[in-house]
Amino acid sequence: MRHPPHIGATHTKPGSAAIFLSILYLGIISIVFGQEEKSPTVKFLNKRGYKFPDTSVTQSIPDGPKKWPDTVFYNTVYKASLLGSPTIPISFSKIEHINGKYQVTPSVSVGFGYTWFFGDFIFNENDKITIDPSFFFGLIGDIGLQNDFSLNKLASVFTGGFVGIGAFSLFAGYDYLSKSPSIGLGGRIDLYTLSQNFLNPIGKVRPARKHKSVAVQIGNE
Repeated sequence: MRHPPHIGATHTKPGSAAIFLSILYLGIISIVFGQEEKSPTVKFLNKRGYKFPDTSVTQSIPDGPKKWPDTVFYNTVYKASLLGSPTIPISFSKIEHINGKYQVTPSVSVGFGYTWFFGDFIFNENDKITIDPSFFFGLIGDIGLQNDFSLNKLASVFTGGFVGIGAFSLFAGYDYLSKSPSIGLGGRIDLYTLSQNFLNPIGKVRPARKHKSVAVQIGNE
C-alpha cells in the first residue's frame, strides 16, 4: 500500500545547513576582522585634536584658531609653541646649603616630573615620529637614598625645577629632610624617547617650511 506524501514536508540535502552556517560565519569574521585598525600616526593625531579633511566633524567646526594645519604631510618638519613629555629625573650628587656652608653630598635620587622643550618633529611614513629637541626645562619631585645607597633610609625628599640640554640637567629646589636649598646635576629619561605616545605638542602646530611637492598627505586610514 502506497502512503501519500506529508503535506508541507521539505527535503534538504544533509550538508546544506552546514554550508550555509559556514558561509554566514565566514561573512561575520570578515566584517569584524576585515576592518583595519588606524595607523599609529592617525591615532596620535586624533588623540591630539587633529581633524582630518575627509571627516564630517571638520565641517561642523566653527571658524577660529586651530591647533593643527588643515592638512598634515609625511616627511615635513613641524614646530609647536612647546613640546612636552613626562620625565624621570636621575641624580647622583647634590650641593646643599646647611648651617651657612655648601656641602657636596653623593646620593642617588630618582623621581618623576614633566618636561617642556623646544624643538621640531617629523611624521615618517613608517609611522615613527622623529623628534629633534633643543632646550629643556620642567618641574620634578624625587626621593634620594643615603650615601651608601641603603634602601632602608631616605637621604632626601626634593621638589624643584630643572633646565637642561640633551639628557643632562641642572636641578634646583628644596630638600625637605635637610631643610635646605639643594642643587644637583644628573640625567633624565624623557618618556617620549620610549614611546612617541608621550609626546605632547603644546600650542599651535605649524610647518617649519613648505612641504615638498613629493610629500604624501597623511590620510585618515
